[in-house]
Amino acid sequence: MKRGQNPADPAAFAKTLIETMGYREAEAFALEAATREKTTFWVGVLLEVMKPARAPGVRQGRAAVISYGGGLDSFCMLVEGVRRGERIDAVAFVDVTDPEQLDPGEWPGTYRHIREVVEPFCKKHGIPFVWISSDCYPLRKGKEGEARSLYAWWKARKQIPVAQKKYRVCTLVAKVERFQAWLADAFPGQEVDVWIGFEKGEEGRAESDPNVGGMRELEHGTVRRNRFPLMEWGLCRCRCAAIVRDEGFPVPRKSACMACPLGSKGDWQTLAREQPHRFKQIHKLEFDKPPTAARGRKLSIMGYRTHYHPDDMHLPREERRVLKITAPMLPEYIKGTFKSKGLACPECGVTPRMTKATGSDYVTAEEMAHIPVYAPAKRRR
Repeated sequence: MKRGQNPADPAAFAKTLIETMGYREAEAFALEAATREKTTFWVGVLLEVMKPARAPGVRQGRAAVISYGGGLDSFCMLVEGVRRGERIDAVAFVDVTDPEQLDPGEWPGTYRHIREVVEPFCKKHGIPFVWISSDCYPLRKGKEGEARSLYAWWKARKQIPVAQKKYRVCTLVAKVERFQAWLADAFPGQEVDVWIGFEKGEEGRAESDPNVGGMRELEHGTVRRNRFPLMEWGLCRCRCAAIVRDEGFPVPRKSACMACPLGSKGDWQTLAREQPHRFKQIHKLEFDKPPTAARGRKLSIMGYRTHYHPDDMHLPREERRVLKITAPMLPEYIKGTFKSKGLACPECGVTPRMTKATGSDYVTAEEMAHIPVYAPAKRRR
């Protein structure tokens, strides 16, 4: 069948595949096609083919889906879950860029690791890997229409990403809403354990992250329950890196949107050096943002700071006298040098703890040289 020449009914085509090829081969065929084409039709076929494995009496207990971020923690969670014989019904990756990758999205190393390592690993172990793209699950609708990417979503609104602990709109719009829409379509009327790759030591994050929470009721009667396997297994980032390395896989870097306002100055310097075109695209986003309507202030993605009079620091924020506002644009923000603090891992004691630096490649052997082998006396299978 030629690309773009698909039957209109995914369910009927899925039924034909199963009758012709058998369930396992049909699942592998649909998985490969959905991964390659990333169209609504093939994702629909894959979901239909997967249904027999989720039918009552076929597999006992709740379904389990890995919410795959694309970085080290997610991959270690997948590898260790398979090694322990855990049930994994699907691995779902939500892409924040457009299918043509015209806009900034994840770092190139993330996409490379998924294609070169993750998808073959899932195929080997019979786990469907679902690439959730914007042509199948577009970003939230608004007066400007549906957006093809997170970058386009910000651009259409003349806004910029900002770091907010209590309301991470980037994660909500680009990841959570789309993942849950897919989850409800893929597992209607079922309870699903969603695996989230928060490390040991991030218990506070799991409790306070506004996009995590506990049980959620979704559309089509689907119920989502979050699970944090890395915390259960006592795996900090250093131990995750050791497991991935010692299993013989290349170690991926931290996954993050290129425009993430939670990145370090070093991350932005790396972006400007390794991906200058993307850096310029993101800078234009903040350059084109108009001043705020309330106070006429020009904001920036990084380094925004309000300087108050030192004598007023005991007063509520709204009553303090403002001395000045600093909001350096990205080309100004990245000037100077950046040096990692080199802190010890609070969980395993490794100094410095495993890097969280972003980049376009995999983690190097030099960066991993000080990470010891993780071989506890009783590592449960």
